Amino acid sequence: MSQSTPVRIAVAAVAAVGLIGGVHTAGAAQTEEGPTVTPIAAAAGKGHPVAGVAGLADLPGYTELEYLMSGEADTYQQDGSWTENGKWATRVASQGNSYTTRLLVERPTDPAKFNGTVIVEWLNVSFGVDIPVDLSQSYEHFTRAGYAYVGVTAQKRGADKLRALDPARYPGVDISDDALSYDILTQAAQAVRTRPELLGGATPSVVLASGHSQSAGRLTTYANAIQPTANAFDGFLVHGRGGGAAPISTGVSAPARAKIRTDLRVPVFVLQSETDIVTSAAVRQNTERVRTWEVAGTAHADKHGLDLYDAINARDHAINDGAPTTCDKPVNNMPSRYAQNAAYHHLDQWVRRGVAPPVAPMIESLFGVFVVRDGDQNARGGVRLPDLDAPVATYAPRNSGGNVLGACLLLGSTTPFSPARLTARYPDHDAYVRAFTTAADRARDAGYLLPQDHAEALARARAADIP
Repeated sequence: MSQSTPVRIAVAAVAAVGLIGGVHTAGAAQTEEGPTVTPIAAAAGKGHPVAGVAGLADLPGYTELEYLMSGEADTYQQDGSWTENGKWATRVASQGNSYTTRLLVERPTDPAKFNGTVIVEWLNVSFGVDIPVDLSQSYEHFTRAGYAYVGVTAQKRGADKLRALDPARYPGVDISDDALSYDILTQAAQAVRTRPELLGGATPSVVLASGHSQSAGRLTTYANAIQPTANAFDGFLVHGRGGGAAPISTGVSAPARAKIRTDLRVPVFVLQSETDIVTSAAVRQNTERVRTWEVAGTAHADKHGLDLYDAINARDHAINDGAPTTCDKPVNNMPSRYAQNAAYHHLDQWVRRGVAPPVAPMIESLFGVFVVRDGDQNARGGVRLPDLDAPVATYAPRNSGGNVLGACLLLGSTTPFSPARLTARYPDHDAYVRAFTTAADRARDAGYLLPQDHAEALARARAADIP
């Protein structure tokens, strides 16, 4: 790490416990307190944030805001040998790299309703534009519980696309290289801790980092190589990772297999779909500081998240000229968001109270590649949601075809049971509701289903036209 970074982190940590007061004035030069943040006018450019969800998702009592974050970022290079155990060291490769990026903020309109925890999501750029994957799955939980959310444009592709889609709103956004992304994430955590204006004047007590898919790969590298020195986050949700990790700098590679280092002082929750286990089974972990859940019947991305993103894309025209994504079969609609909501809750409690999440069985597989399936062709083992233990369909981890290259391989599929199969399993509607209720109670008691989601799931079952 550079000489400047530990100083910035130390000041941020002091501010987080209330020993440094005052509101920093946006527009000043970067100081030891961290980067500069400047609000983006709501009406700037096209009048809405790219990838923003306000008006498209129900966020009662929440305000959506955007800020530019500017500063100078370090880049890093590998120091010594990096092995599968994740105990990786780095050294500074360059300093003084100027950048300007954006922060997408969703926070309680009334600061008194903020629960003290901020989720900082490394926005996913797999399809060339920022996608708030974890927000799209868990916004209902965030608003119920009072979390604040900050989405970070951490990579060059995301920054370049912002300028292309709305040059009047994001004229100065510029990230010269993805090598800056790790220090940009650190500085986003600093901003959250030291710039109360981001949270309506509130100061967080817990700051959690979150990232899905390619962002999970970069978050794995961050946790292993940057967090031990930066100490920027209180915990991590690594969601939908592969078996490896992202490179620390351009033109290099990380180990093909990368576990989360076991000597971190903060907890890491690894949340995996059925799609993900083919590449990640070799790095499964359950340790004192690492918890892994594999959620049976789920896909890397699903209908709930896709429905919201299709609405975002119809407005932003970021992918496929705004057309909705289609696949050969109906997209997987297993409600993986229930497990993600529970994971956030457990991670927050793990940080606050030291209560580790329950250990869950892994999805049954042969050689970590071939999933063992039941008579309905659904996966055996793993975290089991009520929709899987009282099924009305076969839930597959992949799909085919489609109008967006590669998307359907991640979106999974849902193949409804035939009417005869449904009737054989559930002679009448009451039989279905009883089976679903038993499954939902079991998932709730195991810690996989929060009480609010348990109630929502039961309401869905009662309203369903089954058989």
